[in-house]
Amino acid sequence: MVKVKALAFACLVLTAMPTMAAGGADAGQYGENAAIPMAIISWICFFSLLFVGGKIAWKPILANLDARETRIRESLENADRIDSQLADTEASTKKLISDAEASAKTIITGAKETAQKLAKEINDTAKAEAQSLRENALKDIENARAKAVSSLRDESAELAVTLAGKLIGENLDSEKSRVLTDKIIDTL
Repeated sequence: MVKVKALAFACLVLTAMPTMAAGGADAGQYGENAAIPMAIISWICFFSLLFVGGKIAWKPILANLDARETRIRESLENADRIDSQLADTEASTKKLISDAEASAKTIITGAKETAQKLAKEINDTAKAEAQSLRENALKDIENARAKAVSSLRDESAELAVTLAGKLIGENLDSEKSRVLTDKIIDTL
């Protein structure tokens, strides 16, 4: 509004200058008396143009300028609001990413620990089963050996009794005894 008043004052001064100058040495045929009616006419023209221009041109121009200023202010406020929302969104995104990374690290660490525990359990179980199989095999071998020795003793005893019975039943000399023993061994 201050600009409009300054512009109006500048127009007044510029329109009144020629009439004020007319009162000097070049006044013409009307002399100094012509300056006052010219000044009045200039003032009337100026205020008429100011009034008409104010109603027709200035109000719409000022309304458009005010509307533009309002749109620009709203756009700046909107841009500031969007910037703050963007900053908030970036902060929440960074927080989500860091939380996701921490969660992933925790999951990976847990998975590694679980895998190590499971591998240790499997290894321990395999060792225990191997040891159990070894012990069972040793027991089986020992049992088989014991049975074989027992069976051999029983068979040896029977063989000895049989041989002794045959030797006693027949009067054998050492040559016959050897041949008979070899013959019995071959049959077994």
